[in-house]
Amino acid sequence: MKKVFKTIVAVSLCATMLFTTCIGASAAAVKSNGGDSFVSSAVSAVSDGLNKLVHGLLNGFSGILPSTVKIKDPSTHSSENFMEGNSEFISEPAANANWSLGYASASILPDDFSEVGYYKGGYDINLKLNECMDDLKVRVIVMDDGSGRGKSVFAVVDCIGLANADVRNIRAALADYAKANNIVSINISATHTHTGIDTQGIYTDTFNHVFKNLFAAMVKSDNLCDPVDTKFLANITEKTVACVKEATESMKEGELTFAKMDISDYIRDRTAPYVMIDYLYRLMFKPYDGSTSTIIANYGVHPEAAGYGTKIITSDFIYYTEKVVNAGGSNFIYIQGAVGTYTESQGASNDGISGLNRLTSTMRYGEEIGYILLGMTETEEYCKANIVDPKREAMADGSDDYTLWCEDWVPAEEKIVEPILNIKHAEYLAPVENGVYKAFGKLSLANNVMYKDKKGNITTSTEVGYMELGKDIKIILCPGETYAELIVGGGNMNTFAYRPACEIMAQDENDEVIVFDLMNDALGYIMPDDDFVYLRIWYDDDGLDIGDSWGLTSIGGKAASNIYGQIYKLYDSVR
Repeated sequence: MKKVFKTIVAVSLCATMLFTTCIGASAAAVKSNGGDSFVSSAVSAVSDGLNKLVHGLLNGFSGILPSTVKIKDPSTHSSENFMEGNSEFISEPAANANWSLGYASASILPDDFSEVGYYKGGYDINLKLNECMDDLKVRVIVMDDGSGRGKSVFAVVDCIGLANADVRNIRAALADYAKANNIVSINISATHTHTGIDTQGIYTDTFNHVFKNLFAAMVKSDNLCDPVDTKFLANITEKTVACVKEATESMKEGELTFAKMDISDYIRDRTAPYVMIDYLYRLMFKPYDGSTSTIIANYGVHPEAAGYGTKIITSDFIYYTEKVVNAGGSNFIYIQGAVGTYTESQGASNDGISGLNRLTSTMRYGEEIGYILLGMTETEEYCKANIVDPKREAMADGSDDYTLWCEDWVPAEEKIVEPILNIKHAEYLAPVENGVYKAFGKLSLANNVMYKDKKGNITTSTEVGYMELGKDIKIILCPGETYAELIVGGGNMNTFAYRPACEIMAQDENDEVIVFDLMNDALGYIMPDDDFVYLRIWYDDDGLDIGDSWGLTSIGGKAASNIYGQIYKLYDSVR
């Protein structure tokens, strides 16, 4: 998708590139005269001017596009299949209450993928895949704190992302069952794997869809393309519904614990100001009857170890993490964290081992995350005796850079989580300011429900959420990809409309503020407003550089203040 967007802005870049080349050529001379700050300021001014130009061009282009018949007035918006969550929050566990949890998973890989070929969801446009390295799954947990206020469902699909409309379709299929079983919250997220099957529409036969829907919009026809493969979406819905029912009916009482570990060696941030949340969070449910436990893993990282140009379906590292966790005796579900522009740092898991390609490296990375999850609260001696796989580690023979994953291990503290589950949701219409998103919306090229008012303003239906587990764990349910500085501070947060989430929500040093990203929608990157750019140009000690085009895949420059403003409004309503 970024390739398409960059093509759109190519005209404006030509003039800018010429100007920045001149700046770069003169930078050395200016620097020798102590003019570093001048060059940096000049390049920054060029970058700002470029982005204003691109913004104007994109919005001007999208403004002249006709809208399809699917684009309605916002007054027609319906709250059907929106779930508010708990009607009241509690601060203490109910009398004699215990946690209950049920788990289920199922493959969503179509039976005919090798014959039909399905469009890849992530990186590449119009690329069909008909080989598979592992599997694509939906994993589901159902939780209840024993207070009688209702159960909460969390389902995560191995895909790039799901629109809020698709989430509501899954809820519609579960409506009667949810009512009969006191389910008050159903949440659907994505692992965000970039090597699955497209679920957003923007990667699927894009160019043909543009021409077909543009023509339909001009003649006011309802003969529109289906942006996402309807058969595949129906399969996801069917499997998710079945898993929710299976998980609900298999719920058992038990203990819930929480632990976290610094895994900064396993993740990196691709974008300045390089603010990271370094932790892998683990919630672990242990049934009282001694049956299979369930590990809920959360950290922010793009599952893209398999890399650009990969022509094989894979759920990336997640499948191999699950394989290790399952072998260790637990069920597994991964819920995407504040993902921003985080990606895997594979050096810690590869350790200089030669002969690894991107796919085998993906496997090794996933296994190591699995080992860390299993051994997080154990001693180094325990890890070496019970978790380390000698055959796997033998691959490292001859590598001077190799270090065992649990060398100098310091176990994490494991805390018992009291049986309190508070959850609340809010729906609203989010403004769409990015001309690219406006164009895709007006031409109905994705499954997001879009509206246009009489002034031509475009909005999309979405929702946010806030959840508490026990007294110390505060969880933001966010419909996009959160930049970490919005949670922990740093960067341009001194000019942001709100304080970082940790300052707003954490009442003392025991509180943990965690993000469940891509939850109930997929609206792209959510960066502090002053960090929003369509394409950044900068100058530093390494010279002139161009990059950071993540704003092209965001609903707009005020997405963060808009979305997190709604989250804090919801938080204030319950706390």
